Amino acid sequence: MAEAICRTLGGEDVEAFSAGLAPTGRVARETLLTLEKLGYPGAGLASKGLADLPLGDMDIIVSLIGDAGGRWLPRNLSARTVVWNVPDPYGEDLKTYLRVARRIETLVRRLLGSTEDDL
Repeated sequence: MAEAICRTLGGEDVEAFSAGLAPTGRVARETLLTLEKLGYPGAGLASKGLADLPLGDMDIIVSLIGDAGGRWLPRNLSARTVVWNVPDPYGEDLKTYLRVARRIETLVRRLLGSTEDDL
């Protein structure tokens, strides 16, 4: 969800990627339904791990799982790291997915509106 939301809200100025620590190999049906309901495109989304991303080319890396996410990143990255605590809705109902998506929207809007000094 975070990838689709960030790509849409960031427009042409943002290239967004999303990855999990334990990718399932598929995008949850509830994720796609939630994105559709909120008007975000779900086409092209895929389940990926950190090794699938161009981490060395990124300006900002956001951990949705709090500080624990940073422990899985290579130490030599020049990207700024932003830490959010967003629950993973996997296995929950659509209401939970919608609540999580709205939380991600709020955080992404805040991040996109921030300056480097705010990070």
